[in-house]
Amino acid sequence: MTEAVRLVIWDMDETFWRGTLTEGGVTWRADTQNIVVELARRGIMSSICSKNDFESVRTILSEKGAWDYFIFPSIDWTPKGPRIQRLIETVQLRAESVMLIDDNHLNLEEARFFSPGLQVAADTIIPSLLGDPFFRGKDDSGLSRLKQYKVLETRKADEERVRASSGGDNVDFLRSSDIRVRIEHDVEAHLDRAIELINRTNQLNFTKRRLPENVEPARRRLRREISRFDTQAGLIEVSDRYGNYGLCGYFQISTQRDVARLHQFCFSCRILDMGIEAWLYQRLGRPTLEICGEVLSDPVSHPAVDWIGLRASVGTENTREAGTAEHMLGSVAARGGCVLWPVAHYFRVSSTSVIGEFNTVRDGKLIMLDHSLCLRNAILGVSEDQIAALAPLGYIAEDFHPQFFDHSGERPIWILSNWADLARKVFRHNKTGIAIPYQPPRTDAEMAIHETVRPYLEAEFTPAFYDANEVKETLGLVISKIPRHGLLFLLQIPEVERQPGGEAKGNRQRQALNRWCAEAAAGHDNVRLVQVSDFIDDDTEFLNEKMTHFDRKVYYRLYLHMLSQATADSG
Repeated sequence: MTEAVRLVIWDMDETFWRGTLTEGGVTWRADTQNIVVELARRGIMSSICSKNDFESVRTILSEKGAWDYFIFPSIDWTPKGPRIQRLIETVQLRAESVMLIDDNHLNLEEARFFSPGLQVAADTIIPSLLGDPFFRGKDDSGLSRLKQYKVLETRKADEERVRASSGGDNVDFLRSSDIRVRIEHDVEAHLDRAIELINRTNQLNFTKRRLPENVEPARRRLRREISRFDTQAGLIEVSDRYGNYGLCGYFQISTQRDVARLHQFCFSCRILDMGIEAWLYQRLGRPTLEICGEVLSDPVSHPAVDWIGLRASVGTENTREAGTAEHMLGSVAARGGCVLWPVAHYFRVSSTSVIGEFNTVRDGKLIMLDHSLCLRNAILGVSEDQIAALAPLGYIAEDFHPQFFDHSGERPIWILSNWADLARKVFRHNKTGIAIPYQPPRTDAEMAIHETVRPYLEAEFTPAFYDANEVKETLGLVISKIPRHGLLFLLQIPEVERQPGGEAKGNRQRQALNRWCAEAAAGHDNVRLVQVSDFIDDDTEFLNEKMTHFDRKVYYRLYLHMLSQATADSG
């Protein structure tokens, strides 16, 4: 044998039982029935490929209580090779993980001809089968895997009927199946399942970035990866009108400078041809996906999927809004720094549309769209002369025509993080009067670019300060553009900063910024202040010295809190 067996295909006559059914009857073998039951408890499935009358075989197996332990039984008088090939394709496994047990060596050779890589064995293997390490499987005493395959079996039968009546198109069937996806963001609670999907899936594993085979190193590495502030992850649970297929997909996405990239994107083949991977890819906003190796579908070029819905999900992490369900919102607009990248990600899977505007880099220059002064300029208007004056600093006209206010709907929400306002030093153009934030260089590469800009900056601009009155006035302008039926969340920065010795100490500038935001929001029923510190359990969830990057769970808690506020306000 070459690898662990996940499916055993049984011949019946002189294999599963003694004798030949059409030649005077058979003698029941309790040992083979017990083996099939025990394999199911190990998560290893059993099927049938027999040359016999279907109803006769089903009657015998049903009387003995064995019929329901077999999936996709193939019982007729046609050659076995093509049938086994179709069976393996239907069950959506690789031939290498399937074994055929048959007393006829010609059947074994025929099966291998049609399914290269198939493992085969004579009936003599049966007494030692359960002790073989390739049949060890893993504990599934609840028979969850068998139940999921039974759901798939029923679904496939209906799909074939619809295909036959519609000329081979299964979209009508998919639309009638009521497919629902639930996204489980608490990956830590299902870490081993995520590892299994990453390491064991092939045909629908689009990235193939494997983890260590040993479970403890794999757990440590995955925990480390998904704790990053710029990383979001989720497990995919699929159900339809036939039943629940369990957690059968996993994604891991990183976002930097508003560019999202899929690091892991893998699915069990039990959801093949349902469109799940394409739906999720579209739902995530079509992030960059570099497909590795051969796969059975292409989510990047797949047409829009309109037959899958998002199922209500309950947060299971230690959240401030434990038990809050996900609901489909209207549009969401988020503008700010890196604190909002992951928050916007979570809203993408529960909202009709998400607009995200974040700081970015253009020609090596930091464009501080997360500074509220940029939003102020956009609201008040920027002339062509002012845009020309800002061009050498990297800004373009589109930076002052934001989409931030260009959305509506029944339950629109806005999220603003103006933490960049702490960089209170700005530069005012001497001739046009426009002020703009400009980030001093922090690295050698930035210094090299700054040197090309510095003569122009020093000649054409004068340093200025963005003071409390301007911050509050800007927030007032923003609030005035939020309709009464909308909701604006202002994210408040943690008011402490870690000192060189490691001790966290209060930061007066941060305290002042939060106070200005609170004063601007006072008296406005459709504005909510969100103190990020309230959603941090302990210091281990701060990921940088500035204490402005957090563990992934913090962003999820923020999302759940804002989601609950938005849905509560909507009634």
